[in-house]
Amino acid sequence: MSPEAMIGTGIAIWAFGILFLLLGWAQHMRLVKDASFTLLVIGGVLFIFGGLIALAGASKRKNG
Repeated sequence: MSPEAMIGTGIAIWAFGILFLLLGWAQHMRLVKDASFTLLVIGGVLFIFGGLIALAGASKRKNG
């Protein structure tokens, strides 16, 4: 996979992570605790995973 594709994929996954975090926050404000916990966990994992993929692509681009 090219470095540019890795950066783009990482940013897309990171954006989905933000979406899930915001959805979890909205559910928490509506007092739907079970759904909010699930959405916040998924959002946190996607947020971190997407950031790591984007950083890996950026470092691959710099070195290669």
